[in-house]
Parts: sequence; structure tokens; C-alpha cells
Amino acid sequence: MPYVFSTLTCDNRYIAYAETGADIKVPTMGILIKGGAGVMNDRLITPLGVATEVTKDELTLLEQNPVFQMHKENGYIVVQDKKADAEKVSGDMNSRDGSAPLTPSSFKGTRKNQEDLTVTTNSEEAE
Repeated sequence: MPYVFSTLTCDNRYIAYAETGADIKVPTMGILIKGGAGVMNDRLITPLGVATEVTKDELTLLEQNPVFQMHKENGYIVVQDKKADAEKVSGDMNSRDGSAPLTPSSFKGTRKNQEDLTVTTNSEEAE
């Protein structure tokens, strides 16, 4: 069985559409790829990557999906034929998408001077 490894923050449902006689596409199937990288789960663990097992038929549909292709090209998705530790696989992947929560390391190097830090106080305490 193939495995899809993801470093995306949120779950993604990739939809397969059927063509109709008109210019309307009808959704036929949705394939859920788990996310949650960089987000603490209910066991207080923050995974670096997440693995989702898919069938070969689902993988064929995923490979045709333009959003899945974009995520794969940008390094957020990797497909492998064997099960592996998601933390190890994610080490070579893009680790942060735009919806990832901010952490203290997100702000490293953003201040040029110590004086750039603004501290506000309550007006009663200042008197």
C-alpha cells in the first residue's frame, strides 16, 4: 500500500470530479490526507510530519488532482510505497506552510535593535 507523507498544518480533502455533458464538474470522491504537522495533538505531541495510507486507486486519483500536484511540487507532500517513520521522512520536506502556528523561532532575527521592543504599562503603574 502506498503512503502519503504530509507536512501540511491542516487535513486536506482532495476531490475527484466527473465530467458531465455541460461545463459542470460533479464531485465523485474525496480523499482525505491527514495534516497536523507543527500542531500539538491531544497527547501533547507536536508531530513534524503525518502519514496517511491510501490505496493504489486513490493514489492514481490524487496524482491527477492539481492541488495535490502543487503540494507535492512545493515539498509538502511525499509519496512512498512502504511505511516509514513520518518524522524521518519529513526531515527532507518543506516544514512550514502559511497556516502553521507562530512559535518563538518565527520571530528570531526580526528585531535589529533591543530598543525596537515596545513595552506598554498600565497608566496607573507609570505614575
